[in-house]
Amino acid sequence: MIEIKNLRKYFPIKGGFFNKNYGEVKAVENINFKIPEGEILGLVGESGSGKTTLGRSIIRLIEPSAGEILYNNNNIIDYSEKEMRKLRKEFQIIFQDPFASLDPRKKIFDIISQGLKIHTNLNKQEIYEKVLTIIKDVGLQEEHLNRYPHEFSGGQRQRIGIARSLVLDPKFIIADEPVSALDVTIQAQILNLILELKEKYSLTILFISHDLSVINQIADRVMVMYLGHIVEVAITKNLFSNPKHPYTKSLIETAPQIFRKNKNKILLKGDIPSPINPPSGCVFRTRCPNPSHECKEGKIEMGLIEVAPDHWVDQCCVNCN
Repeated sequence: MIEIKNLRKYFPIKGGFFNKNYGEVKAVENINFKIPEGEILGLVGESGSGKTTLGRSIIRLIEPSAGEILYNNNNIIDYSEKEMRKLRKEFQIIFQDPFASLDPRKKIFDIISQGLKIHTNLNKQEIYEKVLTIIKDVGLQEEHLNRYPHEFSGGQRQRIGIARSLVLDPKFIIADEPVSALDVTIQAQILNLILELKEKYSLTILFISHDLSVINQIADRVMVMYLGHIVEVAITKNLFSNPKHPYTKSLIETAPQIFRKNKNKILLKGDIPSPINPPSGCVFRTRCPNPSHECKEGKIEMGLIEVAPDHWVDQCCVNCN
């Protein structure tokens, strides 16, 4: 359904009296991947790695700087605003903050029905019936439609956000850390709800998270992102049982685990470099526990190679390990 080719997103840095460009933030760099129809693809990485920027660029909430976005074999990056408006109802997003993403001045019915009023020709009764069906599918009741967002808990507000994303019967959804602001018990309920709705509505989902336990529970495949680059892609079971990239290994080792202590954890030193001036060659080389000589000098360019069936790893870090 979705194929991304050489996608880049640079943000200009402006300053001075004449507001001139004097640099770029390289948020997303040379991204390539596919999402088959009906799959949940997990995207994981540290804060600042470019996950949200990538997700929003795919559905053109943020305009990419270069590359191709193929949706059902059509390159939508060249679509005009009018063409994108027609397509927009097939793409939806679930935002991270369930409170900030809802208009506090509007009742729940108005929030959920807004897309129907813009993109469809349904009458008032048909809109109400559609909204009522969706609100019940996410576990809320009809009386909730006349309330305001502040009258709900965090989990209920996220259910409203999910209902809003489903009301137009989309084909592809970006779930941008939809459970990170919720309690653990509520997280489990929302994850189960997403899995149920994915089957019921035949959804394809890019699920963004920094929580590996969440990704392990919900994703069919996982992409690991570091400083704007994809460094490893694999089926979820294979990635967690046999990670190849040292960054992936560190993320898994340092994830909180109950009743399990590992004294030999792979801990990365230092902070993630600035995307304004990333390291030359392999961007991970400044934090790699075992960099090669060529990697240290920035002579090896990044790029994924297949090291096992359906398991892709950055070629530079394969050589380092």
